[in-house]
Amino acid sequence: MKSQLSIIEKRAISSQNLQNRLSINKKLGSKDLTKWLFSKYKIKKKEKVLELGCGVGNHVINESKIVGHRGYILATDYSKKSLKILQKKKGKKNNIEIKYISMDDVSKYLRSKKIKFDKIISSYALYYAKNPIKVIKECSNFLNIRGKFLITAPDYPHTLIEFAKKQKTLPKEVKKQIDFSSKKLGVFLKKKRYSKKIYNFQNILKFKDLTDLINFYRSTVFYNKKSETSLTKLFL
Repeated sequence: MKSQLSIIEKRAISSQNLQNRLSINKKLGSKDLTKWLFSKYKIKKKEKVLELGCGVGNHVINESKIVGHRGYILATDYSKKSLKILQKKKGKKNNIEIKYISMDDVSKYLRSKKIKFDKIISSYALYYAKNPIKVIKECSNFLNIRGKFLITAPDYPHTLIEFAKKQKTLPKEVKKQIDFSSKKLGVFLKKKRYSKKIYNFQNILKFKDLTDLINFYRSTVFYNKKSETSLTKLFL
């Protein structure tokens, strides 16, 4: 049976693309996003954490160390390759459960688990769901009374997104995803009158090597081969 995933979705769940982006961000980023995020997460010992779209699981391993053997991490993703990488990183840690499942189906799975979480975390992933708002509503039912839903998503200004717009190569699917965080998410939270805090994180990647720039661009969900020449001219 042929995969029903779109090209954008296939790029989004690609473990290779993800690791390329993470590697270049670590190499060239002006700030440490992971360190900043964990200062906001404020995860504690014994807590139960749900990761929506955990990718290769760098955050999951850090969370596992913090919550300890009496804590619990449910790591979900829709990339089998990413989860295999996480499985290797997990090793003998018994406080991590790995589940291959789409974000849109997580709430159905949780109904059978009868569990409440202290933190639900989605970092650069929630907007890939078919219906992100529905995911928030449904998964929120599995938060403890003082539990927190922590979402990290892209926003403007975004240099490569703006480049793709000028090149007229930004897929509608990608525009819809970034518009979720820049427009719909804030409106939804205000309408529902949730207690919320919004933090802005600006990370600048200083490319000194054309190879790094092209590799990073090729690992994005909005990559377009025809635009490589134009991007190269801008760099030079």
